Amino acid sequence: MREAVRQQYLQAMGIPVWVPRHELPNAAPSNLLPVLGEGAFLHGNGDVPSDHLPDYRQAGDHHRGAHMAAQLLDHGQQNRVASPARPAEPTPASSEHAPVPAVAAETSQAAAVVSQSAAGESTAVQPAAKPAASAEVQAALTPADLTAPRFELHFVKFGDAVVWVCDDYNELGNLLALAPRVCAAMGWEVLRSEPVMFRWPFIENAREDQSAAVAEQALRAQWNYFAHHGGKLAIGLGANTRKWLQRIEVPGAFMDQPVSEVMQGEHSGALKKQLWLQLLEVRELANDA
Repeated sequence: MREAVRQQYLQAMGIPVWVPRHELPNAAPSNLLPVLGEGAFLHGNGDVPSDHLPDYRQAGDHHRGAHMAAQLLDHGQQNRVASPARPAEPTPASSEHAPVPAVAAETSQAAAVVSQSAAGESTAVQPAAKPAASAEVQAALTPADLTAPRFELHFVKFGDAVVWVCDDYNELGNLLALAPRVCAAMGWEVLRSEPVMFRWPFIENAREDQSAAVAEQALRAQWNYFAHHGGKLAIGLGANTRKWLQRIEVPGAFMDQPVSEVMQGEHSGALKKQLWLQLLEVRELANDA
């Protein structure tokens, strides 16, 4: 911005203008000193004449800053002009159109009737009760539980389509003994792979998000690995097995009882029958492999 334009901006904003009294040694020639003189326009005394700036009304002037500064000055000068005094309002005594006392009385009576009717309507109309928040809204407002769940699942794949799962390492031996007999009775392959353990949290780290939602994503990735290699259904024994595999919508048969209770428990016969009936319902999934 040119110095002249800067000085004009400062004056328009009401900021005192401070400039050197004399040309400084080795400084560029100043265009303001001939205009300001030796003291008449220094240190905020007096107004800087606007004729030393380019005329923003001329088409040949392309300095946008000069245009804006000049407009600010014009606006400031217009604001300094005192606004004309407002004419005094006529008093009721001097008014030529003063209302007749009879008309005024009728008007006041009509206003009283209107106000009474409005008051009656306001008491009759009751504000509508606020509708109760929907279940979806309440669920959205409920804070998420970020507590890290703790569980482990042990996967053993038999053949290409069937994956047996238990939720306790101590039950893994019983699972390896029960699964081949059941697979043989159902006509499935009995050749198995090595057990695979899924444990959550996978790594103990308080800085990482290890909530149930993240656990579901990790478990879904684990099941997708088996599905990618031909897994069609899961046979799960144990409460955590049923809970977590059903949360990620894995097809198969599930029971809350552990393997040992199904094999040798007090109600072993009824539990084996229940397991057998469930396997009959999902047998076609394995046979389609």
